[in-house]
Amino acid sequence: MRAGIRLGLCFALLVGGSALAQEGSVSSKPYVEWQGPYFLLGLGAEGYTGELAANLNPGLSYDAIIGYRTSNILGFEVGYSGGVNDIDTSGDGVGGPDIVRNGAQAALSVGLTSNSRLQPYVLGGIGVERYSVRSGVSFRYFDDTGGYVPVGAGLRYRLTPGLTAEVRGTYNALFSQDFAPITDEDVLDGRYQGMLQFGGVY
Repeated sequence: MRAGIRLGLCFALLVGGSALAQEGSVSSKPYVEWQGPYFLLGLGAEGYTGELAANLNPGLSYDAIIGYRTSNILGFEVGYSGGVNDIDTSGDGVGGPDIVRNGAQAALSVGLTSNSRLQPYVLGGIGVERYSVRSGVSFRYFDDTGGYVPVGAGLRYRLTPGLTAEVRGTYNALFSQDFAPITDEDVLDGRYQGMLQFGGVY
């Protein structure tokens, strides 16, 4: 009789443990699956380096991105990127940004882990943007269109099965700086960005 009771208890424990393990694996799966379409909305700050940094103050940066990850590692994205900056020496006393930037870019991202809720990644791509200078702020700055190469790294975290948060830092190497009074263009004359992004995955 005692042997039968012990056997029954062992069987119950095994069945219960197996059910809990299966339940845990089902509930945890949505948190580590990065493959599929996604979108991101971000807000942060940007500034310029090299000779551009002398007269352009850091300002607000914002973006909107849609993308698709073909696996937990590799992803492709396209998006809008914008920013506003003040010219340090404008001195006209008029409120509002002196330079408004609007651009579009495409990038590849590569995750550095494949099955973790917290995933670091790197990215690289290409973009084009338009600089619009407010009338009358400075005769030295001009409306212009140019290209750039964004490279960077980030950290994404799965908050819920459908919601993610990301911190992303990028450096944008500018093809040209014709919107600004640069006498000697250099690859170090670029733009840096730090973004906090929230989005969804499907």
